[in-house]
Amino acid sequence: MPLSSCPLESVSALRVSGPQGADLLHAQLSQDFQHWNADQGRLAALLNPQGRMLADLIAVQWAPEQVVLLLDASIATAVLQRLRLFVLRLKCTLDDASPALQRHGLLGLVDDYPPHLAPPAQPWGVRRLESGALLLRLPQADGAVRCLLLSDGTTPAQAALQAALGGMPTVSASAWALQDIRAGVPHITAATQQLFVPQMLNLELIGGVHFKKGCYPGQEVVARTQYRGTLKRRTYLVSSAAPLRAGQELVHEVDPGQPCGVVVNAAADGDGRWWALAELKIALAEQPGLHADAADGPALTLGTLPYALTALD
Repeated sequence: MPLSSCPLESVSALRVSGPQGADLLHAQLSQDFQHWNADQGRLAALLNPQGRMLADLIAVQWAPEQVVLLLDASIATAVLQRLRLFVLRLKCTLDDASPALQRHGLLGLVDDYPPHLAPPAQPWGVRRLESGALLLRLPQADGAVRCLLLSDGTTPAQAALQAALGGMPTVSASAWALQDIRAGVPHITAATQQLFVPQMLNLELIGGVHFKKGCYPGQEVVARTQYRGTLKRRTYLVSSAAPLRAGQELVHEVDPGQPCGVVVNAAADGDGRWWALAELKIALAEQPGLHADAADGPALTLGTLPYALTALD
């Protein structure tokens, strides 16, 4: 398959600048930002005090003392405002860098990538290109290698790179979203804010929670879920012949009177079948009888994630 690109217009880029920007992120997010190599991206969650997710964020070190946070555009303004509340006397500033930073997804087999765009060896790896652009490798579900390319066009080499992207075959936004879904990487949107603790979305299984970094808002709930309680809900891959949408309630025939889960993200494949990451009660997830909206609504079929779901007992 030829290397293809997708303009990521649904992804915003927030910029944290200053010598104490990493300290702010370390204190507010679920990830360790004090022991962080520039050749690694970081997946993290922003939580409310009750441990519910306000956002998932992918962080990369764009420049010295400058971190870029990538997140769904529908929640970017609210997240920016919330993080600014905690700057206080820290030597850092936050702004929306989306107008300045171009975001593109790249998809292809590893041999489809030309040498100047050679992807990092592992997911969450980061490579700084000679042009000054940044390439972040994302988790994948099959043989197609996914990368996120950040560039600002401030050099002729970056401007040429951006122009070259326009000549590549295009991946639709829906097809790109489907890649995330099949890879088991969930994203919080405006429709699903404050619904989940990180473990409900399998975030600790894909590197989004650091359990030894110390306190941050919601940390006690996350730790208690991990070490003391039995997790009753997880995120699964499901599919349906009918359209699915983020925030949509799911119902099981065993207990039709109340929802058993909710759609996190959804996208259609080329054949018109819809795929979704769905947060579900573990006790019902693998039993036949799952439907969208109501017990007599569209039937859902359970799929297979590319990683194993572990129990927290």
